[in-house]
Amino acid sequence: MGQDPSSELESVSLANPFFAKLSATSRAIVDGKPFRSAVAELADRVEIPIVLDRHIDPSADVKVGQIGPTVFAGIQQVAASRGCVTMPIAGVLLVGRPEWVDGTSEAILSLSAAPGSSASAKIDVQWPAATTPSEAIARIATANGKTPPATELPHDLWPAAKWKAISADVATTLVTAQFHHPPRHQGSESESTAPPATTKRFAIPYRLDANRTSVIAAIRGVDRQSKLKNTGKEIEITATAAAHRAGIEAFLTSQAAKQAANVSLDKANLTLTLQNTAAHEVLSKLAAAAGRACQIEPAAEGPCSQLITMSMQNASLRQLVQEIAKQAGVDIVWTDDTLVVSSRVK
Repeated sequence: MGQDPSSELESVSLANPFFAKLSATSRAIVDGKPFRSAVAELADRVEIPIVLDRHIDPSADVKVGQIGPTVFAGIQQVAASRGCVTMPIAGVLLVGRPEWVDGTSEAILSLSAAPGSSASAKIDVQWPAATTPSEAIARIATANGKTPPATELPHDLWPAAKWKAISADVATTLVTAQFHHPPRHQGSESESTAPPATTKRFAIPYRLDANRTSVIAAIRGVDRQSKLKNTGKEIEITATAAAHRAGIEAFLTSQAAKQAANVSLDKANLTLTLQNTAAHEVLSKLAAAAGRACQIEPAAEGPCSQLITMSMQNASLRQLVQEIAKQAGVDIVWTDDTLVVSSRVK
């Protein structure tokens, strides 16, 4: 018998296109952008939808400097700046408070773990900006060929969304989960319609290589009662949703480490958007991204205090630095370990 296709699709593995996309090379600077926009910009590069916890301020400005070297690492770094965690699951990336992310993950994993459950139909669904949660549920039901439910969800206005080939049950869960686990300081227990994440455990297959030790250690660091079962090329790990989040993070972090070891000055895979940012600050961060120190000579300190506004896509580190130097009116020289910035020769 051949391998179950569903196991291959859902495994935590680079053979799974979902995790391969998250491991794609990506370096960027998104400082000055609103939180939701910054996260969505990174995820849109690999066409992975973001589901943001509605209790996180989406308009807060981001200031994290150079991020990467993978899509997941960049999103995780932006998320951490707002006290958020991330969890890739069921074809989407959850971003929010740990209790909400773990509770929502548990709700999604419970769909397939329920006795007698079967996979729901895959649907394509989208809605425009300013859609209410009840309208979103109605669109999901219609896309699934069902009659929209009469139940009204709390009123809210949501940003546009576009989910492709998503399980109808998962899509519904993602909408209703926004009203689970309100912040404790609000004290609005009536708004919560589901219990917080528990010690319930779920089996997920992992395909590991050199990262086996770090992934298993991360999972057991959260759930000491987790269990492992070898199934050919994969390891089936049974653990809590929070432990799986830790394991998946360790898996994707190991991919980021591999990317970081291969920094090229001339690979055109970077996006940089700056809004009134001092040239010296950006040059220092780009030099660090290239694994080099930044040496600004005294005569260049004045020009490097200039504020730079620019946007470049599909550019190399060398091209980005050259453009910033051009706007600041300075000269740059790359050495094996340093980016040297000097006053422009007239």
